[in-house]
Amino acid sequence: MGCTISIPWTRGEAAAAVSLAIAAGVFAPATGLAQQIDVGFNIAFYVPLGALVEEGMKSSPATFSQQRLQATPALGGSITLWTSDHLGFSGSFSVSPSDVAVTDTTGTHDHSSTVVLAGARVIYAFTPLHFKAPAGHREIPWSFYVGGGLGVVSRSGAVWTYSSGLTAPALLLNGGVRTAVGGRTVLRFDVEDYISQAQFDKDLPTETEARIHHDLLFSITVAYRVVR
Repeated sequence: MGCTISIPWTRGEAAAAVSLAIAAGVFAPATGLAQQIDVGFNIAFYVPLGALVEEGMKSSPATFSQQRLQATPALGGSITLWTSDHLGFSGSFSVSPSDVAVTDTTGTHDHSSTVVLAGARVIYAFTPLHFKAPAGHREIPWSFYVGGGLGVVSRSGAVWTYSSGLTAPALLLNGGVRTAVGGRTVLRFDVEDYISQAQFDKDLPTETEARIHHDLLFSITVAYRVVR
């Protein structure tokens, strides 16, 4: 059974919310400390959880149908503004060529598609990032952080024959760890979860059941820090 949540946003409103969050970070007022910007590029592994569309019962193949995205590599980038040692704002995007496994009365067949994930979040670092080992330490310690914000999930490809629902707003949760590996180079490991409602052709005869969907990203990012 799918779950339903009410997200009364249009595609334009979702994009505007993400843009506003990014702008809030980029133009955030100084807190008395030097603002720092990290520009990063990442390689990720995209893992979707659950089917986007599922009708009928698996025990009845004659009426069962399903559309499920597949796990696949992804590429992306990010810009992060740190307004203090602990508080930051980040905007990111990732693109994944995730195939869709379509199951119907003829069997299961893969179809090409693309998934784009974009989001903006507020980040809190439990420990600051050091580019040199602190006094009394031989090595540079790791910095752990968590984040939360808003995102957009967009799916495209000929397999999606629906007229609406291909782009949806999402709640974005993030956790990660980072360390300095050079004078201005930062290595990050992140886990991101885009939580959205998957429903296509809402209010049309072809409307699908609303389902909560998780789009996970496990990524490695190499970022360059610009201090201003």
